[in-house]
Amino acid sequence: MIKKFTGICRCGKFFLLFTIFKRYLLENDVDAGHIIEITLNSIKNEELRDLKVCFKFIKDCWKYYLLLDEVQFMLQFEEVLNSLLL
Repeated sequence: MIKKFTGICRCGKFFLLFTIFKRYLLENDVDAGHIIEITLNSIKNEELRDLKVCFKFIKDCWKYYLLLDEVQFMLQFEEVLNSLLL
């Protein structure tokens, strides 16, 4: 299942996802190793901005909770999501 949070800059999306939702998952017995956090504006995640690299990474993590921030750094992120739904 894919959930998307949108809003203006600095309105709390990051805090909602990476703090509150992560805490909720942990309190409901989700193993911390099954929660993957990625911010695409970080240089250490720069390779995930590539459409095909990101698609493969997400497919390989399909049974995990994947928390993504700053997806606008990938120009074709919608195509990744659409491909996952097929």
